[in-house]
Amino acid sequence: MKLIAKLALACAVSVSALSAGATFAADKFVVGYANMADTDVFVMARKNAFIEAAKSDPAVEVNFSDANNDASKQLDQIDNFIAQKVDAIVVVPVDYQGIVPGVEKANAAGIPVIALGIQSAGGKYTFVGSKNIDAGRLQGEYMKAYLPKDGKILYLEGTPGLSHTQERKKGFEEALGRSDVTTLASLSANYDRAEGMKVTEDWIQSFPEFDGIIAANDQMALGALEALKGAGRLKGVLISGVDGVPDALTAIKAGEMSQTIFQDAAGQAKAAFEVVKGVKKGEQPPAEKLVPFASITKDNVDQFTKK
Repeated sequence: MKLIAKLALACAVSVSALSAGATFAADKFVVGYANMADTDVFVMARKNAFIEAAKSDPAVEVNFSDANNDASKQLDQIDNFIAQKVDAIVVVPVDYQGIVPGVEKANAAGIPVIALGIQSAGGKYTFVGSKNIDAGRLQGEYMKAYLPKDGKILYLEGTPGLSHTQERKKGFEEALGRSDVTTLASLSANYDRAEGMKVTEDWIQSFPEFDGIIAANDQMALGALEALKGAGRLKGVLISGVDGVPDALTAIKAGEMSQTIFQDAAGQAKAAFEVVKGVKKGEQPPAEKLVPFASITKDNVDQFTKK
C-alpha cells in the first residue's frame, strides 16, 4: 500500500509540473517570423539582430520560417502561423505584391502584421525599414558628383519584378540626372555575388571602357569587384552597392569599392521588436517606423566599421 501511495504521489507531482509548464507556454506572447531567405547575408544579419532584441523579453517566443525566396512558400508559412494563432507576425516579404494575401488573411484573423524591410502592396500592416528609393537616390547623387564627363556606366539589377529592385533603380536614375552619362547595359544578377561576377565578366569582354558599376546590393557589387580584379580592370572604375555588409566596408577601406549604402540591420530589427512590444502591451501599432539609409564612402567608413 505504501508503494502504491508513493506512485500516486509521484504521478500527482508529474501532472502538476506538466500543467505548470502548459500554463507558462500559454502565457508566452508568440511571434511568427516569416523570413525571405536565410541564405541572404543582410537578411540573416537582420534576423540575428531580431533574435538578440527578443532576448530582452523572456515572455516573448519567436517561431521562425524561411521561404528561400519562394513567395508561395511564404504564404503557406504565414497560413501555418495563423493556424497556430500566434500573437503577431513579422514578415520579410519575398514579393511586394505576392505577400498581400498573407497580410489580408492575418488581418482577418486579427493578428497584427509587421512588414520588415519590404512593404506590402495591400492589407493592413506596420512597415519597419528604409525606403528603397532613397538607397538608389544616394547612389545616384554619388555618381552624379564623381563620374567623369561623358562617363559610361553599367547597372546590376536585383531580382526582376521585386519592388525593391525597381525602387532602387528608379531612385538611382532620378538622382543621377546627367545627360552626358551613358548606361551601356543594365542586367539582373538576382542579388547574388556569383551572378554579379559572371555578368561583369561578360561586360568586361563586351565593353573596352566603362567608369562605374552600380549594383542594387553589396553581394552583386562584390561579385563585380572580383571580376574586375581578376581581369586587371579595376583601376578607375567606381563601384557602388547597397546594404553596408562587412565585406563591402572592407573593400571601401582598401580603396576597391567607392560606396555602399548602409541599411541598418540592427536598427531595423530593434525597431520591429519595439513594435512587437507595443502590440504586446495592447498599443495600436503605427503605420510605419522608418530607419534611414546612409551613404558610406572612404570619408566616413570608419564610423560604420565600429557598428
